[in-house]
Amino acid sequence: MRTELVPLPRRRGRISYRHRSDEAEWGFEEFTLTRDASGGRCLSVHCEMAFDAEQVVRKTVLNVDAAFQPLDAYVRILNHGVPTGSGWFRFGDDEAEGESFTRDQGRISQRLPIERPMRGFGVHALMGDGWLAASFPFECGAGHTHFLGGRNLLHSLHHFGATGPRLEVSASGLTCIGRETITVPAGSFDCHRLAFTGMTNAHPPYHMWISADGDFLYVQGVVEGYMDALFVLEQLEGEPLG
Repeated sequence: MRTELVPLPRRRGRISYRHRSDEAEWGFEEFTLTRDASGGRCLSVHCEMAFDAEQVVRKTVLNVDAAFQPLDAYVRILNHGVPTGSGWFRFGDDEAEGESFTRDQGRISQRLPIERPMRGFGVHALMGDGWLAASFPFECGAGHTHFLGGRNLLHSLHHFGATGPRLEVSASGLTCIGRETITVPAGSFDCHRLAFTGMTNAHPPYHMWISADGDFLYVQGVVEGYMDALFVLEQLEGEPLG
């Protein structure tokens, strides 16, 4: 007797990275989201970008549970077309572990203590930034700033995620600006608008608009300062994963 294949619920999309001055594209990411029978989700992303001297290609897979808490991740990085590092990361109840290999540092094995719940794991893909807001207490309203206890972990302190990958620690939080409906090439979306605050790696001011449909889709973002970037959801397929 044959078993019928039941595809996982999924959404696919593309986010364009643009200069705010003329909206010329300098990068993009293409993503797929799936939801499994336990409510856990998988984000698979391919990113390409060329900004000034930076030319980065990054492939990422991030798995989270039903509460968007990180379970494991894989990151592979190319700089100027050359592979420079790859790594696998796992998150237990009280410890994060990483096994990676980079061109500059060789083999890296790490174990870091963590506390649950975590804000998430920063993989530098914009869709991953959206998932960092999944644990935000939006019921507290506009003006609320949220810093989760424990460690905020990410795979690179570089603004374009071009180094590592390895476990790095940051201390940033999120501030709720409010609820807004915005229109981008992919359509109109009811969104939460948030700003990153307290960033420890000299990152320019950064606001993002995240869908309020439960998938925490990255709909739009603005980074000021030297980056002066506009990020917009350009294409989207599929219904909310629920």
